[in-house]
Amino acid sequence: MDDMHEFQRQVRHESNDRGATLLVMANCDLALTQSIYRVLKVPEDLRQRLEVDGGPLSTFSQRILMGRALAIYGEMMQHNLDLLRHLRNAFAHSHVPIAFETPEIAEAIAHFKVQALLPPYNLGAESKPYPEEPKARFHHACETMSHNLIVWGWRKHETMP
Repeated sequence: MDDMHEFQRQVRHESNDRGATLLVMANCDLALTQSIYRVLKVPEDLRQRLEVDGGPLSTFSQRILMGRALAIYGEMMQHNLDLLRHLRNAFAHSHVPIAFETPEIAEAIAHFKVQALLPPYNLGAESKPYPEEPKARFHHACETMSHNLIVWGWRKHETMP
């Protein structure tokens, strides 16, 4: 948890939208990867072979498909993870200035589907209003995805929406 608090502090203080996007995306990817391995229960040497270049879990896209195939989540979470993947690629590879307020980015962020938080969570977190501003909406969606993927591993492995 100490690392998580430091991570959240860094994200809150990141002024560059590209950097913020890559930070929160990496957190979602890590949460997804952990959820997949909770189901697969494979030893470390096999994990390395699954994730090596060309391996079946070497890309975020492949991990998103695997999470759905393993019934970790349903269509809504897959939609949001795919949207996150596209946004990450836009921020990582764009050769022109790009920010959360860039019209195409803001429009894409508006397509995140609102997901309920899986318990446990901080008291009142479930009743926070869904943000309207693109950067806040992006962070809210990513925090919810990461939270739900982590919490899912503690539960009886029921498929998320």
